[in-house]
Amino acid sequence: MTRWTNFLRGKGWRFRPIQDETTSMEDAYIVHCNRSDLNTQYGYLTNRTSTTKYSLWNFLPRSLFEQYRRAAYWYFTAMAVLTLSPFSPYNPISVWLPLIFVLSLGIGRELWEDLRRGRGDREVNNRPILVHSSDGRLEEKKWKLLCVGDVVKVMDGDYFPADLLLLSSTGPEGVCYVETMNLDGETNLKVRHALECTWTVGARDDKVLGGFEATVRCEGPNASLYTFSGLMELPDGQSYPLGPPQILLRDSSLQNTGSIYGVVLYTGHDTKVMRNSTPPPSKRSRVDKTLDKLIYAMFATLLTLCIITGIVLGVRTKREGTDVWYLQPLAYGNLFFNPERAYVAGVVSSVSGLILYGYLIPISLYVSLEVVRVLQALFMMLDIQMYDSATNKRFRVKSAGLNEELGQVDTILSDKTGTLTCNQMDFFRCSIAGISYGKGMTEVEISAARLRLPLGEGIHGPPDMEEGSPSSDIHRTFTDTDSESSVRASEVEGPSHNHYKEKGFNFYDSRILGGNWVGEERRDGIQFFFRILALCHTAIPEGSPESPSSMRYRAESPDEAALVVAAKQFGFFFYKRTPTTLHVRETHGPGAEPVDVKYQLLNVLEFSSARKRMSVIVRFPDGKILLLSKGADSVMLQRLDPQNRGYATQTTKHLQEYGEVGLRTLLLAYKVLKEEEYQAWQVRFTEARAVLGRERDIRTEDVAEEIEQGLSIVGGTGVEDKLQAGVPEAIDRLARAGLKIWVLTGDKVETAINIGYACSLLRPGMENLVVTLECDEARAIEENAQRSHLSPDDTLKALKNLVAQNIKDALHLVLMTSANPRMTETDELKAKSSISFTGTLSRSQSRNSGHMSRSPSKNNPLSRNSSNGLQMTQLSPIIQTGHGRKRSESETLAFQLENAGISSGLPPLGHGHKRSASDTLAFQLENAGVCRKSEDVKGAKNLSSGPQVEHALIIDGQSLAFILAETDLQEQFLRVCINCASVLCCRVSPMQKAQVTNLVRKGLGHRRLCLAIGDGANDVGMIQAANVGVGITGVEGAQAAMVADYAIGQFRFLERLLLVHGHWCYRRISLMILYFFYKVCILGWISFYSNIVAHFSGQPLYNDWYASFYNTLFTAFPIMVVAVIDQDVSAAQAIKFPELYRAGQRGEFFNAKTISWWLLNSWYCSIIIFFFPILVLGLGAFRSDGQVAARQDFGQAMFTGLILVPNLQLFCALQYFTWIHHVAIWGSICTWYIFVIVFGSLPPKWSSVAYMEFVEVLAPAVSYWLLQFLVVVAALLPSFACRSYLWMFQPTDYELVLESEKPGAQTAEESRP
Repeated sequence: MTRWTNFLRGKGWRFRPIQDETTSMEDAYIVHCNRSDLNTQYGYLTNRTSTTKYSLWNFLPRSLFEQYRRAAYWYFTAMAVLTLSPFSPYNPISVWLPLIFVLSLGIGRELWEDLRRGRGDREVNNRPILVHSSDGRLEEKKWKLLCVGDVVKVMDGDYFPADLLLLSSTGPEGVCYVETMNLDGETNLKVRHALECTWTVGARDDKVLGGFEATVRCEGPNASLYTFSGLMELPDGQSYPLGPPQILLRDSSLQNTGSIYGVVLYTGHDTKVMRNSTPPPSKRSRVDKTLDKLIYAMFATLLTLCIITGIVLGVRTKREGTDVWYLQPLAYGNLFFNPERAYVAGVVSSVSGLILYGYLIPISLYVSLEVVRVLQALFMMLDIQMYDSATNKRFRVKSAGLNEELGQVDTILSDKTGTLTCNQMDFFRCSIAGISYGKGMTEVEISAARLRLPLGEGIHGPPDMEEGSPSSDIHRTFTDTDSESSVRASEVEGPSHNHYKEKGFNFYDSRILGGNWVGEERRDGIQFFFRILALCHTAIPEGSPESPSSMRYRAESPDEAALVVAAKQFGFFFYKRTPTTLHVRETHGPGAEPVDVKYQLLNVLEFSSARKRMSVIVRFPDGKILLLSKGADSVMLQRLDPQNRGYATQTTKHLQEYGEVGLRTLLLAYKVLKEEEYQAWQVRFTEARAVLGRERDIRTEDVAEEIEQGLSIVGGTGVEDKLQAGVPEAIDRLARAGLKIWVLTGDKVETAINIGYACSLLRPGMENLVVTLECDEARAIEENAQRSHLSPDDTLKALKNLVAQNIKDALHLVLMTSANPRMTETDELKAKSSISFTGTLSRSQSRNSGHMSRSPSKNNPLSRNSSNGLQMTQLSPIIQTGHGRKRSESETLAFQLENAGISSGLPPLGHGHKRSASDTLAFQLENAGVCRKSEDVKGAKNLSSGPQVEHALIIDGQSLAFILAETDLQEQFLRVCINCASVLCCRVSPMQKAQVTNLVRKGLGHRRLCLAIGDGANDVGMIQAANVGVGITGVEGAQAAMVADYAIGQFRFLERLLLVHGHWCYRRISLMILYFFYKVCILGWISFYSNIVAHFSGQPLYNDWYASFYNTLFTAFPIMVVAVIDQDVSAAQAIKFPELYRAGQRGEFFNAKTISWWLLNSWYCSIIIFFFPILVLGLGAFRSDGQVAARQDFGQAMFTGLILVPNLQLFCALQYFTWIHHVAIWGSICTWYIFVIVFGSLPPKWSSVAYMEFVEVLAPAVSYWLLQFLVVVAALLPSFACRSYLWMFQPTDYELVLESEKPGAQTAEESRP
């Protein structure tokens, strides 16, 4: 059974089950090197790969299986089968042909996509590679012919054909460089080095390969790209541990290396890259899910009509069967009208009605939706405004089925580094031996100066410092008079005008630049600090050692590259790396001759997200062995020698200050190792690396932990990651659009808060709620636990209770004072949104007219705020203002109006009189001039009854860990976050990012959507867990973009993606679905009426080919054009008025109300279309010879109205028209007339009753043309009248925008008294 299930899923039998990664020596994966014939006994896969879904023999059944995953196709197939019965009202061909056409389109698309995949597979499988043959020569083979154990030669720039074990390299000491962009999207080079025992294999003579043999025992095939464990056993009995540095993965490429020799370990679908080739999680849009429910409702309606048809015909047959003698009810084989078998007549009539009314379920809607979404995606990708010239990357759509979701996003979860920032790190400040170095202002400081915000108070209070210290300017409160001058001064004396500046280095301090550090009092400590920068890393130099300015470094992260560049600028130029040595050219003072120093590299303890540090063990030229380490201060401080903390206090203080101004900080430390101590540790480390499976990583980290203790502090670094262009403006507009923005970052709380202000995520006047365990209360709990000797479990329980109380207090605070509580959708919320939008529109009109009383601008962001202080609430529900007192009701309202940019303009009151808050708001709305109705003002008065402010929640990773472990805390945390305008999660791990996203997605429910955006591999889990995932192709690589639903070049493009394209796509898709059901319901109702007139016999009044082409030829093209290019507002208006986006959040375009309206309108139009021809054509003679209208005359005249009304109905639903709209609408109408002329001219055998019907009967009759005019006017008049009434008295937001943008609107506004 499993084999057949795999067959239907397209797996066939070529895939093997994934082996457990914890492989023991007994059941290890065994490879005989250079003896592929011995490996055949294990049944390893060939190296042929296939990414296709289908094969020649399973294509048809599986492609049909894929199509029939839609329930509607099963229904239409059943209907088509029923048309083969003798009582079918339609010709089977007229039903089967559209079904086959729709299925063929879907199957054709599957075939086209699979052929493209197959073409790529053939290209890859037939690539050439040099393989060592049994006779000792190298011969060229195709990739697909490789076997496990083969020895291959790969040249510089070529891709690795399988997962290889590196044997030797033309590089020094077996080193080669690998680019893994196709695996993880990272463009920086990785170092791989062979075991010393295999360095000489094939290095000088290829014939030496013939005598090489070895046995590799390693873990089985698995999907982990970053882990590997194994042993190589040589014929002499010696064993050597293998790890990731010896593995070359398929689809990565060799760079900057002449050639390498490697042994094939894993082939084909056993390679790690193929094991990672899993489909992304299936995501369906909310509109699609609502569409499913609507389909079920229509199917229920269809069944109801069929049951009514059967019951009515059965009852009438029982009572009146003998009276309709002309129908021969008692004739043999007559299933209708036989009173003796009335129940049979009822059942047959029900089945006939099921076919007749079947057009209530629009099969063409699914195909139309797919086509429209693809065209929408194409237009989005062609948007030049979303092209990133810096990276030469266009916007990409990978999940077009989620286009409409972009217009309904409620919450954005964003990474910070590389997403909000450029991920271009610049060395900016440093602390050495307790002294801070570095001048100039960071981007956060400049923003604070312009916003007149104090920095440094944070959550710990202002630090004490000496006046005139290099960091004292960080903690100043800027005033109006000195903010701009201080910015200009910093630019003159800071790093903006220094010739040492280069990519990665934006540091300026004359005390230590240019070799001046030799004159400092603590020069020995400074020199050692620079040496650590030059030695403690895994960077790869690229360039000539004779030209330091042209040297570039390939590092695992931009932070690391910036530190190596800083060492170069300070005179410690790292220029060469081998597996065992590091070469540094040191300059000890101004004018001194550079000295080349070689350091022996003994071990590298690599960085990981769990360790949060990296270390190297280096033997200095004098023979001393030192462990050099750098990492996060939270981790490094725990590993300092308690007896020799040195400059820990001063350095920690400086790093805190650096974090408060937005810098990324690292702490540098060292440890001197005795020879005996190191040798004993090296034995344990080698034993740990020889273990197979996951246990290897655990034991290796434990051994590394042993030696990384008792460190001595040297200093710290501050690296700046600048914000991307346009991020503050984009976040500000997204917030005005009603989007809740969360930032999930690994930065410290202080760093996150200040960057939050710099990018407008946090705004002056916003109440900041901080939940952190880096506070006095948490420290008191830990100190008390130590004094009382409490167990770790009791301590954790006390800390969890503290977090729970903080969350409870925060929830109480936000529910009492939040400006926009979000737990339920109420009329008050809609009124608030209406008021906010009205105020925005009023300000826009004022700006256009030149009479704006206050003009917010980019140069004066504080013009929207009345508070100069940084509001902060930590672990307490007390509301604070800039002056430490609680606002009054009227002050709160005035602040809100000021925040909205609306000048009250109130006339002065007499002395001693106080104006109420509701009067203030009412006056302001009336003064805006665009209030919808008086009820809005009344609602505004009711809404302003209490103090309401926006809140922001800042929480750290430790607190978040407690919350994610408790269901009750998760619910309270989510309620707090939903009612906050912004959320910052600090010190979070990649796993916590995914967990938080899952929590948000589930907590918001199906009515609200969350979007995740990131740029790195650590954001993949978050992106896949969200309703919509957006990846940024940035410095960290393209892995996030590869798994995302949409890929952009910079964060600022998200604004246009959501506010413009998202808004448009949601409205277009909603209108398309509603229109489809509108027009098919008209046809369905008319079919029901015609069946009533036909005595429920199932005989339609019109030719069945008319109905077959109704949804595909006569009415489909106009709505598809609308769904692709329609715009309710222009792109500029959507950006100018971001509040328009809230319509999608509220689901205004596709909800029960709009669905009911369109269905009710379809019922009304069906009555007009059906009964008007009966009234007009049935009053008397229809032809010139006195004949009355026949059944086919009624049918075709009625069907003409069925074509005209839906097509012309679009004119009542749109206000944006182009020549394309007109061509589509009038062209569809003309297509109908052309069809009836051409079809009617066919022989009667094919055209039946439609033969010459239009040319000879309808066209000459004046009553026919009069009828169509009456039908169109009567059917569309209510829609036109209703829309006109709503536009005048209850306009929507976008209608207000359109009115305000009209040329006469500004003049009318200015003429108002």
